[in-house]
Amino acid sequence: MSVEESVLADLEKKLENNLFVKGAQPSHDDAEAFCKFVTAKCVPDQDKYPSVWAWYSLMVLFEDEVIQSWKPQGGKQDQHKKGEKGEKGEKGGKGKKGKKEEKEEKKDDDDDMDLFGEETEEDKKAKEEMKQKNKEKNKGKKKKEVDKSHVILEVKGWDADQDLEALAKKIISTIKKDGLSWNTGYKLEEVAFGVKKLVIAFLAEDEKCSVQEIVDELESWENDIQSVEVVSFNKS
Repeated sequence: MSVEESVLADLEKKLENNLFVKGAQPSHDDAEAFCKFVTAKCVPDQDKYPSVWAWYSLMVLFEDEVIQSWKPQGGKQDQHKKGEKGEKGEKGGKGKKGKKEEKEEKKDDDDDMDLFGEETEEDKKAKEEMKQKNKEKNKGKKKKEVDKSHVILEVKGWDADQDLEALAKKIISTIKKDGLSWNTGYKLEEVAFGVKKLVIAFLAEDEKCSVQEIVDELESWENDIQSVEVVSFNKS
């Protein structure tokens, strides 16, 4: 079983210049997309879909509880409850909404529950198998779990004419440390008046390199960088 090629192609396009499906922060869309891989028990092809593979490699680092927390608050079921009073006519009739629409709404509710409900034993087993595939490459190298920090930074330059694409490549190629892995899926976001900021992420093994050390080194590039801000910090 595998994820459809059309889904993979669409996901690759969305992640080409984004860390997550909708930008720099994970969302319901990431949880929904990741669920497809869990259900299909497959890992994206790194050569064919490099952006999806990089995104997937980040997703497996998040605990189940964290991914579950991305679901929308006050979902469809609450909306349906609010609408129940309006479905009946003034004289107590069934109202305009037909049985077909009610069934479709119920199906939508069921879909949400399937995605974000309590994991089945089969889902847990599938996710563990996928995690194991990622760990096999490093099998025998570690005797204990390694604490890691997944960090997203906002880097601001000095003016609108600054080449932030070049700055991103310079950061990735210059700042290299044992235990540090940069995500190549950086993106540029508008600030104001044509000025943009660079959003870039990295994964750091806590015992080998310090997040603050990386931030300090970037801030020392005074000719290229005006400021550096940590916008997301997750432990795995």
